[in-house]
Amino acid sequence: MDWVMIAVIAVVVLLGTVLSAYMISNTLNNQMSELYAVLVERELRESSTASRQGEPKQKKPVTATEQPKKMNVSGVNEEELLKKLKEAIDEKVQNVLEEAKRKKERLLMLMDVMRGYTLGYISEDEYNAFLMKVLAELDEFKRLWLARFPSQRDKERLNQAIAYVSRTKLPIVVKSKTGKEQMTLPPEEALIKVTSNINSAIEILDGLIKSRGENPAVTPLEVKLYKECENLKAKVERLERQLEEYSTLT
Repeated sequence: MDWVMIAVIAVVVLLGTVLSAYMISNTLNNQMSELYAVLVERELRESSTASRQGEPKQKKPVTATEQPKKMNVSGVNEEELLKKLKEAIDEKVQNVLEEAKRKKERLLMLMDVMRGYTLGYISEDEYNAFLMKVLAELDEFKRLWLARFPSQRDKERLNQAIAYVSRTKLPIVVKSKTGKEQMTLPPEEALIKVTSNINSAIEILDGLIKSRGENPAVTPLEVKLYKECENLKAKVERLERQLEEYSTLT
């Protein structure tokens, strides 16, 4: 048997296989279509029978004082569903300012972990693992904040804060003064860079909290300093007004 004969036999076998598969597939499709039609017909018939059995003998006309019942979706009243949804959303977002302060605490904790890395208590991988958790929490907080305060400017500021924090991933690599080479910062210099980025993110959170009329302080010392700054600010404003009044009199 030469190669030509083998090729002819192989082609014939292949065509036979394809033809058989097509016939079987076509038969199965026809049977499934018939079965689906039977099921649909049975479902319609059962639904029609149930509706006739449940139909009242006499329909009471709707008077001017009566209102038709609200449409139900899957057995749930739409108004009740929306009410529960609103309650759930309000409960989630009503304490968003306090949540912003908790995120400040997490950023301060991240800074402490970075100090631990600088002192050799924390490994690079351990710091990065904690950083990933903080970034995930910040991303979730961004959605929560925007649900409470939908503002394009707030969205941009929160994205900027998250970008600052993401830059603290170890190792910290910077360009050389010539700009042609890259160098990895040692732990001490990396701490300075990380601290700067985290402080920038905290400043953004403080600004967002202040913009909503809330005190951004979280620690007792921070609260004390914030109050003193507010008192000094009030004194400066009062002195400025007195100077303006004095200048108008003279």
